[in-house]
Amino acid sequence: MSDLSIYIPLHGYSNDDPVYVSWLNDIYYVADKNDYEFKLVTSLGGTTYLQWSEDITSGYIREVDSATAALTVSGLDHLEGEGVYVTSGGRTIGLFTVVSGSVSVPSFIFTYQVGLPYKMKIRTMRLSVPQQDSTLQTRIKRIHSTVVRYLRSRLGKAGQEYDSVEYLQDIEAEFSTESADTPENNRLTTGGFTEDAYTVITSDDPVPFTVLSTIVSFEVEEQR
Repeated sequence: MSDLSIYIPLHGYSNDDPVYVSWLNDIYYVADKNDYEFKLVTSLGGTTYLQWSEDITSGYIREVDSATAALTVSGLDHLEGEGVYVTSGGRTIGLFTVVSGSVSVPSFIFTYQVGLPYKMKIRTMRLSVPQQDSTLQTRIKRIHSTVVRYLRSRLGKAGQEYDSVEYLQDIEAEFSTESADTPENNRLTTGGFTEDAYTVITSDDPVPFTVLSTIVSFEVEEQR
């Protein structure tokens, strides 16, 4: 591993400034700075630089007052008795029940979001391919696999729905600023026979999910 260097032209930080690092969900201190970059140490006045070997695809750094670290999030009286998600630094801390207007988390957080859980659900239009003398909409089809193309998304599930029952598999989307497709080993959709051939995409995690398109492999089983 090598020393982690943060490149931010004209960042304005000084050595020993405390900064919150979102992808690590912790506070570090600026060291060895110049006008364009700086390194991080774990303790004030320390000389051992933070090392890093992985690609960093998202996150942010901001100056903080280290006294703002919290184990309790208060001011939630309007959500008394409700289950709420707490996220911090792009990570899901957990689902907690509001008691006496607050929730307690297992480790210190420095910046956070709190909100009620909800489920995002997308259902595509009926599968149809134009033909010269007919349409596939009224013919029975079987979907073999579905590729979901997404952007700036995480996690998620996709599949089909029959008689109000969802048959879904994990998409396992990883956040990227470039569009991406579901992995080669995770494209099979639980099969069945249907005229509509909807694709259903859901997410009930407190993370973003933006669908760009679906690419469907199918066969027509019956002529009507």
